[in-house]
Amino acid sequence: MLLKNGVSSGYGLGVEVGQVGGHRMISHSGEVSGFTAENMVFPDDSAAIVVLTNQDAAPASGAIAQQVSRVLFTTEDAMTAERTARARSIFEGLQKGTVDRSVFTPDANAYFSAAAMQDFATGLGPLGAPTGFVQIGQTNRGGMIERVYRVTVQGRVLRVWTYEMPNGQLEQYQVAPAS
Repeated sequence: MLLKNGVSSGYGLGVEVGQVGGHRMISHSGEVSGFTAENMVFPDDSAAIVVLTNQDAAPASGAIAQQVSRVLFTTEDAMTAERTARARSIFEGLQKGTVDRSVFTPDANAYFSAAAMQDFATGLGPLGAPTGFVQIGQTNRGGMIERVYRVTVQGRVLRVWTYEMPNGQLEQYQVAPAS
């Protein structure tokens, strides 16, 4: 619900609305004799956190849900700024049909054929320069670091994700519409 001055009340239709760490959230808490509950839904991330505790009149369920959300959405490490700049540079290069092959593994370089480069340039080039490029997720997977980015280009939101080998080279660089 927006107030007359345009500021959100943080409440609407029986639920709280807001953001946690830049992630849109809809939540509802509750309490009945014997337990407390917290339900946090992150619609843009297809994620939810539900916490039930068997205690009365205690804030534990909310506190636990907040801690879980911090772990769930850990999006930064010491390399975040550098890796985000690199991912953006790659994106901008793909828009022009070029790529710095030194940052990719041999397998990734094999993927970036002349036809693939033309497809990237044709699909991404007309969108223009990104107005936003933010890392929104990070996980370890199969010995690699997966980094997920939200890219805003001419009002469209794209999802870019990379898989980084221990030596820093990229095994994958993928682009898709954000779901």
